[in-house]
Amino acid sequence: MKVSHKALLVIIVPLWLMISLIGLFYASKSSEKPFDPTYALYYAANQPDFDSQINNMLFGALHASLNNVVVHITSKSDCLCQLTASRHIKSIKNAVETMGKKNETVYIENIIGLSNILTSTPAIAVFDAHGNLSYLGPYSTGIGCLSSNGTVEPYLASKNTFGAIIPLESTGCYCQV
Repeated sequence: MKVSHKALLVIIVPLWLMISLIGLFYASKSSEKPFDPTYALYYAANQPDFDSQINNMLFGALHASLNNVVVHITSKSDCLCQLTASRHIKSIKNAVETMGKKNETVYIENIIGLSNILTSTPAIAVFDAHGNLSYLGPYSTGIGCLSSNGTVEPYLASKNTFGAIIPLESTGCYCQV
């Protein structure tokens, strides 16, 4: 029995597509990790002095007022997730400037104690008009941490807040520190 090329293609092409899709799904899910895998941020955020502790760390690193400041927290180590998030980070920085707020970038390795609390990057800290922490966490969630899954955008325009929003159960593409 001889199989024609056409029949062979009808079998091989769908099989190849199915295997490729399963491989892509597996690869994308394997890059999705929890933002706070060790629960270090969770435990720290439940302390009564958490906001002031973060404020002191970042004020000490920047030596400047935190009023209307957005701090972009990155790592010196190369990580694919930092690269995939770069377009979203740039759009956030542009939005911050448009709002009249100030962007600052820090390396987590340069701030003593921060990596004990924040175990993943890229991360962002947003401070309101009074220098109070209004958001600390990832830029976005999901596979690739793309802007379509942004979690920080609603907090960029915060004027006055009554405590920080910390999305503790976020999953996405994050670099572990």
